[in-house]
Amino acid sequence: MNLAKVKTLIAAGRMQPAGLQAWQARDPAREQVYSFEQAESAELDPAERARFEAEPAAWRYFEAAPPSYRKTLLHWIVTAKKPETRARRLAELIRASAEQRRLR
Repeated sequence: MNLAKVKTLIAAGRMQPAGLQAWQARDPAREQVYSFEQAESAELDPAERARFEAEPAAWRYFEAAPPSYRKTLLHWIVTAKKPETRARRLAELIRASAEQRRLR
């Protein structure tokens, strides 16, 4: 659901009963978990960025990609719960970028 749109519809009295029921049944903990819902862009820490930039072809490919792709992939990396998962995801992105191949 588009959170801002729902709030606008409710305020205007335009929310249909089924939509209002779904809104009330939502899990607030699941709000704003997706990369496109984040106010700030995810960023690699300095060591991770240096690791990525150490592969010039991969870094150039990634930097040339559309902002939406970069934001999604960086969010995927930084939201890893374990450091080893984060490192594995970064390595996967670097490898794909070096091959000039998109992930996801």
